Amino acid sequence: MRLLLALACLTVALAPMLAQNADVNAERVSMDMQLLRAVDGSAPLGTYAVWPQSAYTLTEQGTDSANAFGRYIRSYYNSVLLNAPLTEDLEFAESTSGRFRGLVYADSIARIQGDISLMMRPGYYSDNAIADPFLLMRPAVRFMGSLGGNFGYFLDLSNGIRLAGDPAQIAKTDPTLARTLKFSIEDSAFFDRYIGYVQYQSSWLRVRFGREAMQFGFSPIDNFVHSIEAPLLDGLLIDVPYKSVRFTMTHSAANGVDTSGAAVTGKYIATHRLAIDPVDWLSFAVSDMIVYWGRGLDFVYLNPLAFFVSAGLSTQERSLNDNSMMGFDLAVRPFKGMMIYGSFIIDDLNYATLGDSSSGGNQNKFAYQIGASQALGKPGEASRSLVSLEYARVDPFTFSHRSINASYTTFGAPVGYDLQPNSDRVAFQARHWFSPRTFVRLDLDYTRHGENFLDSTGNIQAAEDPNYPGSGILVAVGNVGGDMLRGDGDGLAGNTFLRGNLSYQRRVRLWFSAEWFPNVFTDLRVGYTNRNGGNMPENFFFGSFEIRVGY
Repeated sequence: MRLLLALACLTVALAPMLAQNADVNAERVSMDMQLLRAVDGSAPLGTYAVWPQSAYTLTEQGTDSANAFGRYIRSYYNSVLLNAPLTEDLEFAESTSGRFRGLVYADSIARIQGDISLMMRPGYYSDNAIADPFLLMRPAVRFMGSLGGNFGYFLDLSNGIRLAGDPAQIAKTDPTLARTLKFSIEDSAFFDRYIGYVQYQSSWLRVRFGREAMQFGFSPIDNFVHSIEAPLLDGLLIDVPYKSVRFTMTHSAANGVDTSGAAVTGKYIATHRLAIDPVDWLSFAVSDMIVYWGRGLDFVYLNPLAFFVSAGLSTQERSLNDNSMMGFDLAVRPFKGMMIYGSFIIDDLNYATLGDSSSGGNQNKFAYQIGASQALGKPGEASRSLVSLEYARVDPFTFSHRSINASYTTFGAPVGYDLQPNSDRVAFQARHWFSPRTFVRLDLDYTRHGENFLDSTGNIQAAEDPNYPGSGILVAVGNVGGDMLRGDGDGLAGNTFLRGNLSYQRRVRLWFSAEWFPNVFTDLRVGYTNRNGGNMPENFFFGSFEIRVGY
C-alpha cells in the first residue's frame, strides 16, 4: 500500500497530465465509445471492462478526430483536456467549442471547468391500485479539473424536489431514484445526490478517494461484481493498467440494516480484480470480494495483494461474520464487430457436497452469466447499432450471508447484477445511436424467481427448527434463498433452484435520449412490467419526459 502511494506521488512530479473522468450519470458517450471500440476491434477487449476509465483513455478518445464519438468528447470536455487552449483570466458564462460553460480557467498548472444544469421531469405511473401523474425538478452544479498535472478532482452536486407523485411509485421508473435514501427510504419531498472525488493519476496508475459510479465486467446490460446502476459507494480505488495486465481494487463503505431495521455498524465491501489480455481479442479476469461489518476498518482487507477467501478464514470472527466470494470474467471477440462474454461467481464451495440435493448442498452457491453483443454500422461513424442477448442465473442464497449483515448489498440493493438469488433471467438489449449523444435503447427481459414463503404479515414463515425437534427455537423455514438480504436458514432444507413461491416477470423498457442543441437534452422513458405468481403480482406502467438544460 505504501509503495503504491509513493508511486502515485512520484507520478505527480514526473508525468504532466490531467486527472479527470467522465460522469456516467450525465454523459455516457465516452463509455459507449469504448464499448464500440472493444467490439469493433480498434481497442483490446479489456479496455472496456473497468469503469471508471483512465483519464488517459478519455484524452485519447478526444483526440480521435476520425471518430464521431471522439469528436463529441473533444467538444464536451474541451476546457479540461490536456491540450485545451490556456485562458488569460477566469472566464464566466461564455461558450467554448459551441457549449455554454459556467466558468473556465486554464493555465500551466491549474484547470477548472464549472457547469450548471436544471432538470424537469413530468411523468405518469399506473399499477393495480393507483394511477397518478408525477413531477420532479432538480438543479445541479458541477466542477472538474486538475492541479499540478496529476492531481484531479470532480464534484457534482444536485438537489431535487418532488412536486407531485408517490415516491415509492416514482422510484420504480428510475433505478437511481430507487437507491436514493432521501427519496425512496425517507419519503422526503427533497432528494439529493453527489459525486465527488480527488485522485492522483498517470498512464499506469490511478489512486482515487471519493464517490463515483463503478463497473467491473463485459456485459452492456449488467454485471455481477460492480454494476454501473448500483448505489454509489464511497471509498478508495486503485487502478493499475500496464500493457496487457490490469489490477484494480476498491475498498468502500456500504450501508445496510438488519432484520429489525437497525443500521448495520461499519459495513465495508472490498474487491480485487486482476485482468489479462494476452491478445486484443481475448480478455480474462479473476476477482475476489469481501463484505465485513461491525469492527471498523480492517487493514487485512486493505492489503492490495491479500487473497480475501484466505484472509476471511484467518480468525474465528472473520470466518463467522465475513462474506467472501470469487468471480471469473471472460470475453472473446471471434471476429470484428462481435463479442461473446461470460461470468461465473463462487459464493461458497464445498467439493464434498457438489450435486447434493439435501440441505448440505446449500453450501454451494454460484451465479452464472453468458451473453453476446453484435455491433452494426461502420466503425467511427455517428450512426451505429449494438444488439446484446444474455442469460443470467443466481443460485439460492448467493450474495447473501448467514450473519445477514454481510450481504453483498448497499442501501438494500445489490452492488452487482440487479437480480435476486434463486432467479434467472433472459435479457435482450438493442441500442441505436443516431449521433453520439442521441440514441434509442430497448430493453426486454424475462425473469423467473423462487420467492420466499411469507406469512400473513409479510414476514418469512417461521417454525420450530427441524434439526432440533422439541427445542421450541423458531427459525426461518420459509427462506428458500430468494432474498439477498436474508441468508439465515440455508441449512434447514434442500433448496433446489426455483423452489419457493415462483413468480414470472416480463419487463419492457424504452429510452430515447437526445441532445437537440448544445446544452439542451431530453429523455423520453416508457416502461411496462408484468409479474404473476409469487408474493406480489404486479402490472406497472410508466412514462416520463425529461428536459435538461446545461449538462
